[in-house]
Amino acid sequence: MRRKKQPFPTRLTSLSMQGYAMDDEQKCGVYGALEGEQVVAVPLRKKKKVWLCRAEKIQSLSPDRVEPSCQYADICGGCSWQHLSRQGQLDLKESWLRDLFSHLTPRLWQKPLSGQGSAYRSKARLGVRFVAKRNKTLVGFRETANSFIADVSRCDILVPPLGDLLEPLSQLIDRFAEPSMIPQIEVAAGEGRAALVIRHLAGLPEEDLLALAAFAEQHEVLIFLQPGGTDSVRFFAPQGEESLLSYSLNDQNLKFLFHPLEFTQINQPINQLMVNQALALLRTDAGDRVLDAFCGIGNFSLAIAQQVAFVTGLEGSEVSVARARQNATSNNVANVIFEYCDLYGTQLPQIEDGGYNKVLLDPPRSGAEDFCKALAASDVERVVYVSCNPKTLVRDSEVLTSGGFDFDSIGMIDMFPHTTHLETITLFSR
Repeated sequence: MRRKKQPFPTRLTSLSMQGYAMDDEQKCGVYGALEGEQVVAVPLRKKKKVWLCRAEKIQSLSPDRVEPSCQYADICGGCSWQHLSRQGQLDLKESWLRDLFSHLTPRLWQKPLSGQGSAYRSKARLGVRFVAKRNKTLVGFRETANSFIADVSRCDILVPPLGDLLEPLSQLIDRFAEPSMIPQIEVAAGEGRAALVIRHLAGLPEEDLLALAAFAEQHEVLIFLQPGGTDSVRFFAPQGEESLLSYSLNDQNLKFLFHPLEFTQINQPINQLMVNQALALLRTDAGDRVLDAFCGIGNFSLAIAQQVAFVTGLEGSEVSVARARQNATSNNVANVIFEYCDLYGTQLPQIEDGGYNKVLLDPPRSGAEDFCKALAASDVERVVYVSCNPKTLVRDSEVLTSGGFDFDSIGMIDMFPHTTHLETITLFSR
């Protein structure tokens, strides 16, 4: 029956952090279903001995089920849990996090940081595909459980004006000489303006360039062209405009400039809450000397510097280091320096010599195992670790606790509502 992909009845017994509900007995995961529901499921494909399915008919409803705010929730894979209440989403993520850390047992579980579930996302990579049979270009996220681009006209989770640009972008690329040569568009929004980075696999003729320039003027967006790798990105239109975006930490009266492809948090209201939480956990004092590792463009560094004696920001991207220095200058923050450092290399910063008494780190998904080993060998008193991957955080937490740190607290950060992604913020002290 599964092989012919015929609908079948199933009762779901759990929720998976893969974005679906599970029937462990039948070894199937059903998108659009919730724990405890009886559904009719349609098989889509098999992955690692689990049949991935979509819910065709819900025969009994979970009390946590809500009506999705997005009309495309059942086909678009940009979100996994539009049909799960916001509280249900928070409970699911924290329960999964508690299971991961059950053997480490922090002294305190912080209250989750969460916010609104719509118009929150300020950055995304959108897929683009010209469908010849329909003579139409699709722009958006991929469909649930497959590689096709979902046929949507707008996106409710993207901040304005990004969420309203999907259909206009589709119509724009439809008119290109070779629409199939546009595989993706990176979108980013700052305060009062937005930007599009358009990847193109072949040179764009003059007519297409004129259409792009007109689109930039009409929709008041910045357009960048990317013919190759990220180092090939060039500002295109409107000519004469400033090509950088900005965001603010209003509680600290700080404003950050950034290029659309530079790393920034995608949920700015949550970013403000996260920075405030980090400052509180560090227990900043006027005499502190703080190291901010994986500092990016200075998101945490400048806020910390307002409250301490000195901050050193280390980052493995020279472009980000230059932007961080620019942001420090434009915000008149003088007690901070930013330096390039390969934090995954063999020459780690000398933190064991007592130069810093507190450390904040916010590494990429691969974590910071070697850096945490250096922390464990140091005299650092307090470490705040912000992580976008709880699994590598578990590993690094074991390094820190085995090196003499107490695991004081951990909290979940719901940076990506309606999705399976979560961030965490943890505190370790001697």
